[in-house]
Amino acid sequence: MPKHSDRQESLPLDEDSPASPVLEDDLARLNRLARQFLVHSFLYYRLGESVIADGEFDRLTEELRALRLEQPQAPMVYAKVVDGALGPEASGYAIRDYPPPVITAAFKLLYEQLSPPVPFQEFVERMGYRARFHDGALA
Repeated sequence: MPKHSDRQESLPLDEDSPASPVLEDDLARLNRLARQFLVHSFLYYRLGESVIADGEFDRLTEELRALRLEQPQAPMVYAKVVDGALGPEASGYAIRDYPPPVITAAFKLLYEQLSPPVPFQEFVERMGYRARFHDGALA
């Protein structure tokens, strides 16, 4: 892991923002955790599936929440969706609209884990979703 002094700093969120710069390593970690949180929330709350243990989900959620509290102005991916779910319960239960790339990633991960003997499109349709693709993501 690079030393803190070796990391590059990015610019603040915008020119008028008094927020401290976000370290690039922290932003990459924040974005990775946000995506993982959303993918695993979709799998669990929408599909009733889980590919990680509850404790692992809790750990990644707590890490995401702590990092987001440290950098609330960071330009995190899917910020509106994630920030709304990181309340006291830190749960994806209340998320109603998942971004299509998150849904695609969730189905791909589940397909990889389950290794069903059917093509991906059929697998998605058997899960109750229409397999329409737009820009490489399920729509």
